[in-house]
Amino acid sequence: MNRKLAISYHAIQNRKAVLLTTILLACVGLTIALDFLEARFQHSSFDLSESFFFSSFWWLFLPFLYGQLAFVKVHTKTTAVTLGTLLPIATHLCAFPAIVWLLSTLFYHHSFDYWQTFQFGLTEHFFKLLLVYTLPLSFDVLFDKRIPSRKTFPTNLAIPDKKDFVTSFIVTEGNKRISIETKDIVFFTANPPYVNIHHQAKKYLYNGTLKSIIAKVDGDRFVRVHKFAIINLAEVQSYRSRLNGDYDLTMNDGSQLRLSRNYAKAFKLKFGGGPQYTTI
Repeated sequence: MNRKLAISYHAIQNRKAVLLTTILLACVGLTIALDFLEARFQHSSFDLSESFFFSSFWWLFLPFLYGQLAFVKVHTKTTAVTLGTLLPIATHLCAFPAIVWLLSTLFYHHSFDYWQTFQFGLTEHFFKLLLVYTLPLSFDVLFDKRIPSRKTFPTNLAIPDKKDFVTSFIVTEGNKRISIETKDIVFFTANPPYVNIHHQAKKYLYNGTLKSIIAKVDGDRFVRVHKFAIINLAEVQSYRSRLNGDYDLTMNDGSQLRLSRNYAKAFKLKFGGGPQYTTI
């Protein structure tokens, strides 16, 4: 479910970015068109380059709005709403006359005064700035409540590393200590304070408990069948019901073990489509 919400959220963000860019480009074109119409109605000359310079007011929304959304993602909602609104407005008001001054200095014989343009932007555009930097932010913060946590969405779908299991046990044989492979063990049985390891070749005494062993071995291969036994599923030859909830297991080495009703469900789930189950 989280993954679906993450995909939905990012899809909405992408559509919002495209819509925002389209609207701002339309505003640039509309500003130039209005300047042209105003010049025609007043029978004055129309300077396309000058109109283009002053339309930079709309260009600045693109970087500042994206910067605002990036700021919101890494700050608390209180900080995001307060600074996320005030900082872009103040920066936009200061950057607009600076760009007009720079462009006019580079391409005109005269430059537009910074403070005069600043006052023009403040009186003519302040409420536009307030609306544009408030409404998208409000939408983003409100929508964020519907998403469990957009910061916690996984960046990839990598499968976690599988737990490492013991592949061998060190046991004592006479005065020697030898290593036996876990996969060759048929079953374990309790022999307090030790454990009997029933290997394909021999039985060994091991210093430990069934609880410690079940934590070490691969749970897909080894399963507890009784409070006194753990078996290797690959070594089960067959099992049959005792008609009282318990079962008798026959192992490949001919050993007979009891499958307690308390462990029967887990055993059947893991045993799956193995040897056929029979009843008496």
